[in-house]
Amino acid sequence: MFGNDNKKIDNILNPLKINKDSTIEFTIGELKDAGMWKFKKIIEFTAAGRFYSRYIIHSDLYEDEMILEAFPAKTLLEVYLYKLSDTIPFSEDFLDVAGQRYLTTPDGNEYMRCIMPNNEERIDGIKGKIKVLDVNTNDIERNGEVTIWDYEKQEDGLTKFVNVEMTEENGMFRIFTGEMIEEIFYKIYLGE
Repeated sequence: MFGNDNKKIDNILNPLKINKDSTIEFTIGELKDAGMWKFKKIIEFTAAGRFYSRYIIHSDLYEDEMILEAFPAKTLLEVYLYKLSDTIPFSEDFLDVAGQRYLTTPDGNEYMRCIMPNNEERIDGIKGKIKVLDVNTNDIERNGEVTIWDYEKQEDGLTKFVNVEMTEENGMFRIFTGEMIEEIFYKIYLGE
């Protein structure tokens, strides 16, 4: 008689196994005091033979949305926490920058390309496909294609990452900065 509208999300790669009532709480850094974070969207990526998901999360106590990226592996799950740092409309000039061995961010930090880092020649990004799901409705909002470039640097014993993503539909570049986060620093509450 009464339906359960909190169905498991299984029509998209969901390695964190969340549902529409799931929340996440962080125990370190600036997100520690930002309350419970709700999941808004899941973006499934297929790129270079790998499958992974990005979760867009938000908190009523924090201004920006954040992105959790989850790579399922055979025995463990790698999770990265990113935030959107900048967006750039398509330009040939920036396209020439993406894929170079080194990328310097506007704040002066230099990152080295993760893919074939010792190759001096410019490298085209990795082509991928995405599928975007709205967590609240469990509907696929759109399918698309992206090109991705990944960079990293060592700082204070941590590896920091920059991910540059260009959507094929409009050529918009989105630049994400972040780092890997261990499971001991977050707790997911699955909801009912």
